[in-house]
Amino acid sequence: MLRRFKTGLMTIVTITIVMVSFNLALAEETVIARVSDTEITVYELKREMHRILPLNTSFHGSVSLEKKKEIRAIALSNLAEQGYKVEYALAHNIAVSDSKLEKRLEKVKAKFKTPEALQKALGEEKLVDFHASVYRMMLAKKAEDTVVNSRAKVSGEEVYSFYMKNKNMYQRPKQYRASHIFIQVDPSLVGDEREELIAKANELAEKAKSGEDFYNLAYYNSDEDTKFVGGDIGTFYSGQTVKEFEDAIQDLSPGDITGPVETMAGFHIIKLTEVQEPRLLTYEEVKGKIRTTLENNRRNVLYEEWMSNLKSQYKYEIIHPDLK
Repeated sequence: MLRRFKTGLMTIVTITIVMVSFNLALAEETVIARVSDTEITVYELKREMHRILPLNTSFHGSVSLEKKKEIRAIALSNLAEQGYKVEYALAHNIAVSDSKLEKRLEKVKAKFKTPEALQKALGEEKLVDFHASVYRMMLAKKAEDTVVNSRAKVSGEEVYSFYMKNKNMYQRPKQYRASHIFIQVDPSLVGDEREELIAKANELAEKAKSGEDFYNLAYYNSDEDTKFVGGDIGTFYSGQTVKEFEDAIQDLSPGDITGPVETMAGFHIIKLTEVQEPRLLTYEEVKGKIRTTLENNRRNVLYEEWMSNLKSQYKYEIIHPDLK
């Protein structure tokens, strides 16, 4: 622990040598794992679990015990990877400046009215330990930026070369945009109730074709949420809608109205609003997406190679018996 502070924090005003020499017994109680000399604390594990949890809560906000154990394992794995990165940074003289650490800590402090409120939120975790945890997180990020992210950049020439070699990937099919008035009909419905809905659909179709405002007709009569935008269902490609719907718009021009068109869900009065013919997307349109894809692919390869190498160099040890 002392080694890490001497190497990394150096002369940070808020973390003095006295603060570094905190009660070792307490440190042993709170440390749950180590990567070489880099400690992983129970407080870091809790924070990492809380970071992951929102993505795993059910509709009612509950998480099963089994899921919690799975999240705990993921969180511990994430912190272990962070530990490997910290060890790399210390071995290669990578550090985070005092000013950047202080700026990051100030953002945290700004969320609390008083220092006491911050300490209450931290619970039993000492402020010096929290500062050290933030530093480890920032140090790991800087190490990853240095070793992986900086090397994952691709040149404009690489992006353009990929586009030229893979133009077939950027052929956009015919694209439509349409609005509809939807009258929902249960497939099992028969008799007079069904006839009433058919009559309603026919009446709405006649009104739309005679020139009544389509937006208002959809807003006041459609049976789905698209009514709030005048029935606009947005853009879609061939094959993205049910066959009956797509067949109905094939021979329409923008502005034309057709229907009622029956599908399994009910009846649709359709207004075609836009058609874009198939075309090759230009380099300018897709270069950003290509760059992101290439850099992500390169980053993944570099990261896996780096992490594999680190795991062969540094020992990872789980200390807490409940985590073994």
